[in-house]
Amino acid sequence: MNNFKLLSDQYQELRTEIKLLKGDMNSKTEKIELLKAKQEKYIKARYVLNEVSKNTQKRFKERVETLITLAIRSVFERPFEFKIKMEMSRNKFSCFPIVLENENEYVPSEDMGVGILDIISFAFRIVMWSLHSPRPRNFFLLDEPMKFIGKGELLERAVSMIREISERMDLQFIIVTHEPQIAENADKAYGISHNGKHSVISDISTS
Repeated sequence: MNNFKLLSDQYQELRTEIKLLKGDMNSKTEKIELLKAKQEKYIKARYVLNEVSKNTQKRFKERVETLITLAIRSVFERPFEFKIKMEMSRNKFSCFPIVLENENEYVPSEDMGVGILDIISFAFRIVMWSLHSPRPRNFFLLDEPMKFIGKGELLERAVSMIREISERMDLQFIIVTHEPQIAENADKAYGISHNGKHSVISDISTS
């Protein structure tokens, strides 16, 4: 009799434990389903963000390439094409500039001298300014721009490019330069000399 009661008590305990385990299992199953649903939402959200990121990068890349290509061609009058190479490494994008000419690929900083870098860096600043919203200012202070371009016709075309950008985009350029050819093309030019005691500023505008 005692054995029967002992077995009956153990049976009831096991039934109670099974009931609790089933309840716990059902609760965990519900949590798993909720987590799966959240995971699917995160996966979809990540996909959307990746697509938006890709489209944004594509539009940015196309605009930068187009405008810098126009700037380079306006100065050098050669079929240069500016490109940005993008690579994915460890979930991060890295990019570096190249210049194409007749299917030949050049790294500007290594293969083409610093003259073309003057144009690329200047044009890139203007592109980044044009993409900024709201635009913070309508003037640029340029310290010795185009100093590696050289003189003569090449520099003349570079100055013409600056003037055209100024007129089209309503931008004012304040330029510090030692190059008379740049000063001669300015709307207003001032020379600074030293008389041994102090600096003297004079209007040297050719107009």
